[in-house]
Amino acid sequence: MRVRDLPLSSRVVDHFAERGVRELYPPQRAAVDAGVCEGADVVAAVPTASGKTLVAQLALLTADGPGLYVCPLRALAREKYETFAALPGVDVGISTGDFDATGEALAGNDVVVATSEKVDSAIRNGASWVDALACVVVDEVHLLGATGRGPTLEVTLATLRRRNPDLQTVALSATVDNPEAIADWLDAALVESEWRPVDLRTGVAVGGEVDFDDGTSLSVDLDETEIDGDGDADDENDPTEVTAALVADAVADGGQCLAFVRSRREAVDLAERLAEDGLAAELGVDEAAAAAA
Repeated sequence: MRVRDLPLSSRVVDHFAERGVRELYPPQRAAVDAGVCEGADVVAAVPTASGKTLVAQLALLTADGPGLYVCPLRALAREKYETFAALPGVDVGISTGDFDATGEALAGNDVVVATSEKVDSAIRNGASWVDALACVVVDEVHLLGATGRGPTLEVTLATLRRRNPDLQTVALSATVDNPEAIADWLDAALVESEWRPVDLRTGVAVGGEVDFDDGTSLSVDLDETEIDGDGDADDENDPTEVTAALVADAVADGGQCLAFVRSRREAVDLAERLAEDGLAAELGVDEAAAAAA
């Protein structure tokens, strides 16, 4: 299925084409078949990188009125805000706590991006734009079961749907364990898929050697032992050193890499470690990296 065959303006079609998006992935096609462009309620339980953001965009762009995109994290909200704001002819507002447009200032937007806590606050404070919504997209909907954010998200979503029975609801997740239960709760069509644009393998790295579960292996070059700023010798078996080597190897092959660590501090440390290796300069994003530091 081609993007140009969807009920989108030519400007939006051109926008996607410029970014290499001309054909829909199988999960995206399934969402379209389920009616996401026709106001249908849809729960999409599909893997990471299989096109959830485009499913959200299709729902928001084809809705009969303003749309709301709800996500759990401020950083994610900012990322999605920038993605949606790049769409031609679409006015986008954001409310996260760090960068806010509140109350009536959000009323004139085609799309509002917000955390569930901010939407809950808007509802409690009687924001008029809430009642004008035609579509709500909930990202990371598996957090309904989370101890912290779960109750707020559940009450917020239930309140939005009660106040506007015609509200289109699109729920997205890559890790939800009970998509059938959520689809039943929302009375929504369920789109499930295990399709990925690239094969997923599991491997264990020891030093510079990675053994994968499919029997294949990978060797990466680790830097020779050096003396760091504290006068200590770098350990080539240190997990950070191995991670840095794996990231560099993936980028050198023209791929992408996502590294998970245990804390925000460790994320910063790893990013700085990669920057010191010249990865930002190699990718041509050194100025942006310096500005974000």
